[in-house]
Amino acid sequence: MSLINPISVPADAVRDGRIAGGGHPDFTSLAGDARLRTELLHADRLTLPERRAWAVLTRDAAPGNIFAADWLMAPALARAAGRLRLARVADPAGGWLGALPLGPAMLGPRTPVPVLRSWHCKVGGIGTPLLRPGAERGFWTALLGRLDSRPGLAAGLIVQALPLDHPATLALAGLCAEQGRFLHRGPGVIRRARIAGQPGDRRAAQVSERRLRVLEARLAGRLGPVRLSLHSRASDCEPWLAAFLALERGAGTARPAPEALRSIVRAGQRHGAVRLVSLSAGETIVAMCGWLVAKGRGYGLASAQDARLAAYAPHRLLMHRVTELAALEGLARFDAGPECTAGTDSLWPAPREFADFAIGIGGPARRALFARAVTAGRG
Repeated sequence: MSLINPISVPADAVRDGRIAGGGHPDFTSLAGDARLRTELLHADRLTLPERRAWAVLTRDAAPGNIFAADWLMAPALARAAGRLRLARVADPAGGWLGALPLGPAMLGPRTPVPVLRSWHCKVGGIGTPLLRPGAERGFWTALLGRLDSRPGLAAGLIVQALPLDHPATLALAGLCAEQGRFLHRGPGVIRRARIAGQPGDRRAAQVSERRLRVLEARLAGRLGPVRLSLHSRASDCEPWLAAFLALERGAGTARPAPEALRSIVRAGQRHGAVRLVSLSAGETIVAMCGWLVAKGRGYGLASAQDARLAAYAPHRLLMHRVTELAALEGLARFDAGPECTAGTDSLWPAPREFADFAIGIGGPARRALFARAVTAGRG
């Protein structure tokens, strides 16, 4: 595979896609405010004022989940063809405090109990709502109150892929405990991250560094000098996508729905929030990776390597360079994502646990029914 107009990456060439953080109001006092308004909007029929309010919420949202940004989530919701609702909570002045897409589903294959299930971007693997800082408790209070009064057919609410260390998750757990509301945490999934100030096992990192230097020298001896390229021009987006998907196919790992990745990369490129890189040896691309950046945090999208060169660990060589780019950009946290960390634990030393949560909604009888269904499904 030939290179796609690579751009060598000097130390000062990394674009900064962070959004400057301004002063945000504290919404804690609104947690029990009955004036908070909750609506389940048709995700594919938003009015222009609603779209603007969603964009303002994205601009002012707390860091933690770029995949919930309006510009990135809206195309995916449009593809859902009306099956999803956008649950939004607004303050008395009409400003959006939080938003979360919800859709009808079943509790499980063996438990055909209707539920509302949150939507999240599987490419990123993070399912937190889009929330203003300090609005976590008010958002859950208002949303659960709305679902209690008008649950429809749903017996419960399933919120997917919440990181256990996120304020939104802690607020949800605390609120359910205070209200005596049924809350069940599903099995946890560990994903890797890099967090500023948490360097991990230094000895293991040094051993890994030495090993990578040896592998890079061997790869260079076979194919030519090893070079990292950052594809940051607007014209690089489509060639990078074509080359990346071809690299995946060559490795026998072609994704079943590549349009999701295409949509994210294109939207990220338009907003200056995507980073696309390739690692080449001589004139051959040996590994590729993409990630998103917002508000001082990075989010892994996808990575691929030339399976014929697996003995040289090009994926590890690339991810080592990616961590250096993240440091240059000053990222306080970098969630590597579900696809990006295989065999690179020493480069991503901070484990983060994610889990799905099942929450009872409606009156006492409905909540009791849902609790029994969840318990039976675990058996």
